[in-house]
Amino acid sequence: MISLAEALALYPLHVRPLRTQAAPLQAALGHVLRAPTQARCDLPRFSQSALDGYVLTNEDAAAPCTLTITDSIAAGDTGELRPLQNGECQRILTGARVPPNAGVVVAQERVSVVGDQMTLKEAMKPGANIRWQGEELREHSTIGKTGQRITPGHLASLSAAGIDQVTVTRMPRIRVLVSGDEVKPAGTPLLDGQIWDANGPLALTWLRSQGYEAELRYIGDTREAVSEALSAALDEADLVISTGGVSVGDKDYIIPVAESLGVERVFWQVAQKPGKPLYFGQRGDRTLLGLPGNPGAVLIGLTLHVRAVLDILEGAAKPGAAFFSGVLAQEVKGDAKRDCLHRMRLDISDDGRAQLQPLPHQDSHMLSNLANADVLAHLPAQSQPHAAGSIVKWTRL
Repeated sequence: MISLAEALALYPLHVRPLRTQAAPLQAALGHVLRAPTQARCDLPRFSQSALDGYVLTNEDAAAPCTLTITDSIAAGDTGELRPLQNGECQRILTGARVPPNAGVVVAQERVSVVGDQMTLKEAMKPGANIRWQGEELREHSTIGKTGQRITPGHLASLSAAGIDQVTVTRMPRIRVLVSGDEVKPAGTPLLDGQIWDANGPLALTWLRSQGYEAELRYIGDTREAVSEALSAALDEADLVISTGGVSVGDKDYIIPVAESLGVERVFWQVAQKPGKPLYFGQRGDRTLLGLPGNPGAVLIGLTLHVRAVLDILEGAAKPGAAFFSGVLAQEVKGDAKRDCLHRMRLDISDDGRAQLQPLPHQDSHMLSNLANADVLAHLPAQSQPHAAGSIVKWTRL
Protein backbone atom coordinates (compact mmCIF):
# COMPACT_ATOMS: atom_id res chain seq x y z
CA MET A 1 0.00 0.00 0.00
CA ILE A 2 1.30 3.46 -0.88
CA SER A 3 0.38 6.90 0.40
CA LEU A 4 -2.01 9.22 -1.40
CA ALA A 5 0.86 11.59 -2.17
CA GLU A 6 2.92 8.74 -3.64
CA ALA A 7 0.00 7.61 -5.79
CA LEU A 8 -0.58 11.07 -7.22
CA ALA A 9 3.15 11.46 -7.91
CA LEU A 10 3.20 8.25 -9.98
CA TYR A 11 0.65 9.37 -12.57
CA PRO A 12 2.89 11.84 -14.44
CA LEU A 13 5.67 9.24 -14.53
CA HIS A 14 3.51 6.75 -16.45
CA VAL A 15 0.76 8.65 -18.31
CA ARG A 16 1.71 10.55 -21.45
CA PRO A 17 -0.16 13.42 -23.13
CA LEU A 18 -2.28 12.61 -26.16
CA ARG A 19 -1.58 13.98 -29.63
CA THR A 20 -2.45 17.54 -30.56
CA GLN A 21 -4.87 18.85 -33.14
CA ALA A 22 -5.85 22.18 -34.62
CA ALA A 23 -9.25 23.38 -33.45
CA PRO A 24 -11.44 26.36 -34.29
CA LEU A 25 -11.36 28.72 -31.33
CA GLN A 26 -15.12 28.50 -30.77
CA ALA A 27 -14.81 24.71 -30.38
CA ALA A 28 -11.81 24.87 -28.02
CA LEU A 29 -13.56 25.68 -24.75
CA GLY A 30 -12.32 23.35 -22.01
CA HIS A 31 -9.42 22.02 -24.09
CA VAL A 32 -5.79 22.40 -23.04
CA LEU A 33 -3.65 24.68 -25.18
CA ARG A 34 -0.58 22.82 -26.47
CA ALA A 35 1.21 25.61 -28.35
CA PRO A 36 1.62 29.28 -27.39
CA THR A 37 -0.52 31.77 -29.25
CA GLN A 38 0.43 35.30 -30.22
CA ALA A 39 -1.80 38.32 -30.54
CA ARG A 40 -2.50 39.35 -34.13
CA CYS A 41 -3.08 42.97 -33.17
CA ASP A 42 -2.57 45.49 -30.41
CA LEU A 43 -5.18 45.54 -27.65
CA PRO A 44 -6.90 47.91 -27.82
CA ARG A 45 -6.47 47.80 -31.58
CA PHE A 46 -6.80 51.59 -31.78
CA SER A 47 -7.03 54.44 -29.30
CA GLN A 48 -10.66 54.81 -28.30
CA SER A 49 -13.05 56.58 -25.99
CA ALA A 50 -13.83 54.97 -22.65
CA LEU A 51 -17.22 56.69 -22.35
CA ASP A 52 -19.86 58.84 -24.03
CA GLY A 53 -18.78 62.46 -24.10
CA TYR A 54 -16.61 64.94 -25.97
CA VAL A 55 -13.03 64.63 -27.20
CA LEU A 56 -10.67 67.60 -27.13
CA THR A 57 -6.96 68.43 -27.08
CA ASN A 58 -4.88 68.49 -23.92
CA GLU A 59 -4.31 72.21 -24.43
CA ASP A 60 -8.02 73.03 -24.43
CA ALA A 61 -8.65 70.65 -21.52
CA ALA A 62 -6.11 72.39 -19.28
CA ALA A 63 -8.67 74.93 -18.05
CA PRO A 64 -12.43 75.55 -18.14
CA CYS A 65 -13.45 76.68 -21.62
CA THR A 66 -16.19 76.78 -24.24
CA LEU A 67 -15.55 74.88 -27.50
CA THR A 68 -17.36 74.44 -30.80
CA ILE A 69 -18.69 70.94 -31.54
CA THR A 70 -17.62 70.14 -35.11
CA ASP A 71 -18.15 66.40 -35.60
CA SER A 72 -19.65 63.25 -34.09
CA ILE A 73 -17.85 59.90 -33.89
CA ALA A 74 -19.59 56.58 -33.10
CA ALA A 75 -18.20 53.12 -32.43
CA GLY A 76 -17.71 51.34 -35.74
CA ASP A 77 -17.17 54.48 -37.82
CA THR A 78 -14.46 53.59 -40.34
CA GLY A 79 -13.87 56.83 -42.22
CA GLU A 80 -10.89 59.14 -41.86
CA LEU A 81 -10.99 61.20 -38.68
CA ARG A 82 -10.49 64.95 -38.85
CA PRO A 83 -7.82 66.21 -36.43
CA LEU A 84 -8.97 68.49 -33.64
CA GLN A 85 -8.32 72.22 -33.91
CA ASN A 86 -7.84 74.56 -30.97
CA GLY A 87 -11.21 75.83 -29.83
CA GLU A 88 -12.99 72.75 -31.16
CA CYS A 89 -14.24 69.45 -29.80
CA GLN A 90 -16.05 66.44 -31.24
CA ARG A 91 -18.95 64.43 -29.88
CA ILE A 92 -17.78 60.83 -29.25
CA LEU A 93 -19.38 57.58 -28.06
CA THR A 94 -17.94 54.69 -26.05
CA GLY A 95 -15.55 52.52 -28.09
CA ALA A 96 -15.22 54.99 -30.95
CA ARG A 97 -11.79 55.88 -32.38
CA VAL A 98 -10.38 59.15 -31.15
CA PRO A 99 -8.88 61.70 -33.57
CA PRO A 100 -5.08 61.46 -34.03
CA ASN A 101 -4.32 64.45 -31.78
CA ALA A 102 -6.91 63.70 -29.11
CA GLY A 103 -5.81 64.36 -25.55
CA VAL A 104 -8.88 63.97 -23.35
CA VAL A 105 -12.44 62.66 -23.40
CA VAL A 106 -14.74 64.41 -20.98
CA ALA A 107 -17.93 62.68 -19.82
CA GLN A 108 -21.13 64.25 -21.10
CA GLU A 109 -22.33 64.59 -17.50
CA ARG A 110 -19.47 67.00 -16.74
CA VAL A 111 -20.20 69.56 -19.45
CA SER A 112 -23.04 71.79 -20.55
CA VAL A 113 -24.11 71.99 -24.18
CA VAL A 114 -26.10 74.74 -25.90
CA GLY A 115 -26.47 74.31 -29.64
CA ASP A 116 -23.01 73.61 -31.03
CA GLN A 117 -21.22 75.01 -27.99
CA MET A 118 -19.79 72.74 -25.29
CA THR A 119 -18.65 74.26 -22.01
CA LEU A 120 -16.03 72.41 -19.97
CA LYS A 121 -16.63 73.20 -16.31
CA GLU A 122 -13.25 72.11 -14.89
CA ALA A 123 -9.77 71.21 -16.10
CA MET A 124 -9.01 67.63 -17.13
CA LYS A 125 -5.84 65.58 -16.69
CA PRO A 126 -4.04 64.72 -19.95
CA GLY A 127 -5.12 61.35 -21.37
CA ALA A 128 -8.26 61.07 -19.25
CA ASN A 129 -10.90 58.57 -20.42
CA ILE A 130 -8.95 57.34 -23.44
CA ARG A 131 -8.05 53.69 -23.92
CA TRP A 132 -4.73 53.94 -25.71
CA GLN A 133 -3.75 51.57 -28.51
CA GLY A 134 -1.68 48.66 -27.19
CA GLU A 135 -1.94 49.66 -23.53
CA GLU A 136 -3.12 46.14 -22.62
CA LEU A 137 -1.23 44.00 -25.13
CA ARG A 138 1.08 44.49 -28.10
CA GLU A 139 0.84 42.65 -31.40
CA HIS A 140 2.83 39.37 -31.35
CA SER A 141 2.74 39.22 -27.54
CA THR A 142 2.07 35.77 -26.10
CA ILE A 143 -1.54 35.57 -24.98
CA GLY A 144 -1.96 31.84 -24.42
CA LYS A 145 0.55 29.55 -22.71
CA THR A 146 1.15 25.86 -23.32
CA GLY A 147 -0.68 23.77 -20.75
CA GLN A 148 -3.38 26.35 -20.07
CA ARG A 149 -6.97 25.11 -20.05
CA ILE A 150 -9.18 27.38 -22.15
CA THR A 151 -11.88 29.07 -20.09
CA PRO A 152 -14.63 31.37 -21.41
CA GLY A 153 -12.57 34.39 -20.35
CA HIS A 154 -9.44 33.05 -22.01
CA LEU A 155 -11.38 32.26 -25.17
CA ALA A 156 -12.73 35.81 -25.25
CA SER A 157 -9.25 37.30 -24.91
CA LEU A 158 -7.92 35.09 -27.71
CA SER A 159 -10.80 36.10 -29.96
CA ALA A 160 -10.26 39.79 -29.24
CA ALA A 161 -6.62 39.37 -30.27
CA GLY A 162 -7.69 37.99 -33.66
CA ILE A 163 -6.97 34.32 -32.98
CA ASP A 164 -9.48 32.00 -34.63
CA GLN A 165 -7.63 28.67 -34.43
CA VAL A 166 -5.56 27.06 -31.68
CA THR A 167 -3.51 23.91 -31.11
CA VAL A 168 -5.04 21.76 -28.38
CA THR A 169 -4.97 18.18 -27.12
CA ARG A 170 -7.61 15.97 -28.62
CA MET A 171 -10.25 14.95 -26.10
CA PRO A 172 -9.57 11.62 -24.37
CA ARG A 173 -11.71 8.62 -25.29
CA ILE A 174 -13.18 7.31 -22.03
CA ARG A 175 -15.02 4.11 -21.13
CA VAL A 176 -16.74 3.50 -17.78
CA LEU A 177 -17.33 -0.09 -16.67
CA VAL A 178 -19.70 -0.70 -13.75
CA SER A 179 -19.26 -4.21 -12.38
CA GLY A 180 -21.51 -6.27 -10.13
CA ASP A 181 -24.35 -8.73 -10.69
CA GLU A 182 -26.39 -6.81 -8.14
CA VAL A 183 -26.11 -3.41 -9.88
CA LYS A 184 -28.96 -2.40 -12.20
CA PRO A 185 -29.75 0.89 -13.97
CA ALA A 186 -32.27 3.12 -12.21
CA GLY A 187 -35.83 2.29 -13.24
CA THR A 188 -35.11 -1.40 -13.78
CA PRO A 189 -37.36 -3.67 -11.68
CA LEU A 190 -35.26 -5.13 -8.87
CA LEU A 191 -35.15 -8.62 -7.46
CA ASP A 192 -34.12 -9.43 -3.92
CA GLY A 193 -30.41 -8.68 -3.46
CA GLN A 194 -30.23 -6.14 -6.31
CA ILE A 195 -29.64 -2.37 -6.11
CA TRP A 196 -30.03 0.58 -8.42
CA ASP A 197 -26.80 1.97 -9.80
CA ALA A 198 -25.23 5.13 -8.38
CA ASN A 199 -21.71 4.71 -9.73
CA GLY A 200 -22.51 4.89 -13.44
CA PRO A 201 -24.52 8.13 -13.19
CA LEU A 202 -21.95 9.54 -10.77
CA ALA A 203 -19.04 8.85 -13.13
CA LEU A 204 -20.82 9.96 -16.31
CA THR A 205 -22.20 13.19 -14.89
CA TRP A 206 -18.92 14.03 -13.16
CA LEU A 207 -17.09 13.56 -16.45
CA ARG A 208 -19.70 15.59 -18.30
CA SER A 209 -19.40 18.40 -15.76
CA GLN A 210 -15.67 18.50 -16.54
CA GLY A 211 -16.27 18.68 -20.29
CA TYR A 212 -15.83 14.99 -21.22
CA GLU A 213 -18.05 12.38 -22.80
CA ALA A 214 -17.82 8.69 -21.97
CA GLU A 215 -19.52 5.40 -22.79
CA LEU A 216 -20.97 3.34 -19.93
CA ARG A 217 -21.25 -0.43 -19.81
CA TYR A 218 -22.52 -2.77 -17.10
CA ILE A 219 -20.67 -6.05 -16.63
CA GLY A 220 -21.56 -9.13 -14.63
CA ASP A 221 -19.41 -10.89 -12.07
CA THR A 222 -17.96 -13.59 -14.29
CA ARG A 223 -14.42 -13.79 -15.58
CA GLU A 224 -15.70 -14.10 -19.15
CA ALA A 225 -17.91 -11.00 -18.93
CA VAL A 226 -15.13 -8.93 -17.37
CA SER A 227 -12.60 -10.13 -19.95
CA GLU A 228 -14.83 -9.33 -22.91
CA ALA A 229 -15.76 -5.86 -21.64
CA LEU A 230 -12.28 -4.92 -20.47
CA SER A 231 -10.62 -6.14 -23.66
CA ALA A 232 -12.96 -4.03 -25.79
CA ALA A 233 -12.56 -0.98 -23.57
CA LEU A 234 -8.75 -1.14 -23.63
CA ASP A 235 -8.82 -1.43 -27.43
CA GLU A 236 -11.12 1.58 -27.80
CA ALA A 237 -10.29 4.05 -25.03
CA ASP A 238 -7.41 6.13 -23.77
CA LEU A 239 -8.76 5.88 -20.22
CA VAL A 240 -10.81 3.03 -18.79
CA ILE A 241 -12.52 3.66 -15.45
CA SER A 242 -14.01 0.66 -13.69
CA THR A 243 -16.02 0.60 -10.47
CA GLY A 244 -16.00 -2.43 -8.20
CA GLY A 245 -14.20 -5.72 -8.59
CA VAL A 246 -10.76 -4.52 -7.41
CA SER A 247 -10.66 -5.89 -3.86
CA VAL A 248 -10.06 -9.46 -2.66
CA GLY A 249 -13.52 -10.99 -3.04
CA ASP A 250 -14.19 -14.26 -4.81
CA LYS A 251 -15.73 -12.38 -7.75
CA ASP A 252 -13.31 -9.45 -7.93
CA TYR A 253 -11.95 -10.14 -11.41
CA ILE A 254 -10.89 -6.70 -12.69
CA ILE A 255 -7.23 -6.91 -11.67
CA PRO A 256 -6.39 -10.50 -12.70
CA VAL A 257 -8.26 -10.15 -15.98
CA ALA A 258 -6.63 -6.79 -16.76
CA GLU A 259 -3.17 -8.19 -16.16
CA SER A 260 -3.95 -11.25 -18.27
CA LEU A 261 -4.78 -8.78 -21.07
CA GLY A 262 -1.37 -7.13 -20.81
CA VAL A 263 -2.02 -4.36 -18.30
CA GLU A 264 1.05 -3.67 -16.17
CA ARG A 265 0.35 -2.81 -12.56
CA VAL A 266 1.73 0.49 -11.27
CA PHE A 267 0.04 0.33 -7.88
CA TRP A 268 -2.83 -1.26 -6.01
CA GLN A 269 -4.13 -0.01 -2.67
CA VAL A 270 -3.74 3.58 -1.50
CA ALA A 271 -3.68 4.71 2.13
CA GLN A 272 -6.81 6.81 1.76
CA LYS A 273 -10.24 6.54 3.35
CA PRO A 274 -12.50 5.84 1.60
CA GLY A 275 -11.07 4.19 -1.50
CA LYS A 276 -8.20 2.01 -0.32
CA PRO A 277 -8.34 -0.76 -3.00
CA LEU A 278 -7.66 1.58 -5.94
CA TYR A 279 -5.81 0.12 -8.94
CA PHE A 280 -3.69 1.90 -11.55
CA GLY A 281 -2.25 0.06 -14.53
CA GLN A 282 -1.01 0.76 -18.06
CA ARG A 283 -1.09 -1.15 -21.33
CA GLY A 284 1.03 0.85 -23.71
CA ASP A 285 -0.63 4.25 -23.92
CA ARG A 286 -3.90 2.97 -22.42
CA THR A 287 -4.66 3.73 -18.77
CA LEU A 288 -6.83 1.68 -16.42
CA LEU A 289 -8.08 3.14 -13.16
CA GLY A 290 -9.93 0.54 -11.11
CA LEU A 291 -12.02 2.32 -8.48
CA PRO A 292 -13.63 0.55 -5.51
CA GLY A 293 -17.34 -0.14 -5.79
CA ASN A 294 -18.73 2.02 -2.99
CA PRO A 295 -20.06 5.35 -4.30
CA GLY A 296 -18.17 7.43 -1.73
CA ALA A 297 -14.93 5.83 -2.88
CA VAL A 298 -15.87 6.41 -6.53
CA LEU A 299 -16.32 10.10 -5.79
CA ILE A 300 -12.84 10.25 -4.22
CA GLY A 301 -11.40 8.40 -7.19
CA LEU A 302 -12.96 10.80 -9.68
CA THR A 303 -12.09 13.97 -7.79
CA LEU A 304 -8.45 13.14 -7.07
CA HIS A 305 -7.22 10.32 -9.29
CA VAL A 306 -9.26 10.54 -12.49
CA ARG A 307 -8.87 14.33 -12.47
CA ALA A 308 -5.08 13.99 -12.30
CA VAL A 309 -4.92 11.41 -15.10
CA LEU A 310 -7.17 13.43 -17.41
CA ASP A 311 -5.10 16.57 -16.87
CA ILE A 312 -1.92 14.66 -17.74
CA LEU A 313 -3.50 13.10 -20.83
CA GLU A 314 -4.37 16.60 -22.01
CA GLY A 315 -0.99 18.12 -21.18
CA ALA A 316 -2.22 20.50 -18.48
CA ALA A 317 0.57 22.48 -16.85
CA LYS A 318 -0.68 21.79 -13.32
CA PRO A 319 -2.41 18.40 -13.26
CA GLY A 320 -4.72 17.36 -10.48
CA ALA A 321 -7.33 18.92 -8.24
CA ALA A 322 -6.63 22.43 -6.96
CA PHE A 323 -6.49 22.59 -3.17
CA PHE A 324 -7.15 25.54 -0.87
CA SER A 325 -6.86 26.12 2.87
CA GLY A 326 -9.76 26.32 5.31
CA VAL A 327 -10.59 26.11 8.99
CA LEU A 328 -12.20 22.99 10.40
CA ALA A 329 -15.42 24.02 12.15
CA GLN A 330 -15.75 20.89 14.30
CA GLU A 331 -13.51 18.15 15.61
CA VAL A 332 -13.14 15.14 13.30
CA LYS A 333 -11.84 11.72 14.28
CA GLY A 334 -8.38 10.91 12.97
CA ASP A 335 -7.06 7.74 11.35
CA ALA A 336 -3.52 6.70 12.20
CA LYS A 337 -2.89 4.78 8.97
CA ARG A 338 -4.82 6.52 6.21
CA ASP A 339 -5.50 10.02 4.95
CA CYS A 340 -9.22 10.71 5.35
CA LEU A 341 -11.21 12.48 2.66
CA HIS A 342 -14.39 13.94 4.08
CA ARG A 343 -17.32 15.51 2.30
CA MET A 344 -18.01 18.87 3.91
CA ARG A 345 -19.95 22.09 3.49
CA LEU A 346 -18.02 25.27 2.77
CA ASP A 347 -19.03 28.42 4.64
CA ILE A 348 -17.37 31.83 4.70
CA SER A 349 -16.88 33.38 8.14
CA ASP A 350 -17.54 37.04 8.94
CA ASP A 351 -13.81 37.72 8.68
CA GLY A 352 -13.64 36.12 5.21
CA ARG A 353 -12.09 32.77 6.10
CA ALA A 354 -13.18 29.48 4.53
CA GLN A 355 -14.83 27.32 7.18
CA LEU A 356 -15.37 23.61 6.63
CA GLN A 357 -18.42 22.07 8.26
CA PRO A 358 -18.24 18.25 8.58
CA LEU A 359 -21.33 16.35 7.45
CA PRO A 360 -22.76 13.09 8.82
CA HIS A 361 -22.86 9.78 6.93
CA GLN A 362 -19.24 9.64 5.72
CA ASP A 363 -19.10 5.87 5.21
CA SER A 364 -18.00 4.87 1.71
CA HIS A 365 -21.38 3.37 0.78
CA MET A 366 -23.25 6.55 1.75
CA LEU A 367 -24.13 9.34 -0.68
CA SER A 368 -27.02 11.12 1.02
CA ASN A 369 -24.85 14.00 2.24
CA LEU A 370 -23.77 14.94 -1.28
CA ALA A 371 -26.78 17.22 -1.62
CA ASN A 372 -25.21 19.46 1.03
CA ALA A 373 -21.51 18.87 0.33
CA ASP A 374 -19.52 21.55 -1.49
CA VAL A 375 -15.99 20.34 -0.91
CA LEU A 376 -13.75 17.41 -0.16
CA ALA A 377 -11.46 17.98 2.83
CA HIS A 378 -8.10 16.21 3.07
CA LEU A 379 -7.31 15.18 6.64
CA PRO A 380 -3.78 13.72 6.86
CA ALA A 381 -3.27 10.45 8.71
CA GLN A 382 -2.89 10.93 12.46
CA SER A 383 -3.98 9.03 15.54
CA GLN A 384 -5.29 12.11 17.34
CA PRO A 385 -8.54 13.85 16.35
CA HIS A 386 -8.37 16.78 13.96
CA ALA A 387 -9.28 19.62 16.31
CA ALA A 388 -11.82 22.32 15.57
CA GLY A 389 -9.92 25.35 14.29
CA SER A 390 -7.29 23.24 12.51
CA ILE A 391 -6.16 24.41 9.08
CA VAL A 392 -6.88 21.74 6.48
CA LYS A 393 -6.76 21.48 2.69
CA TRP A 394 -9.91 21.22 0.60
CA THR A 395 -10.93 20.96 -3.04
CA ARG A 396 -14.26 21.52 -4.74
CA LEU A 397 -16.54 18.61 -5.51
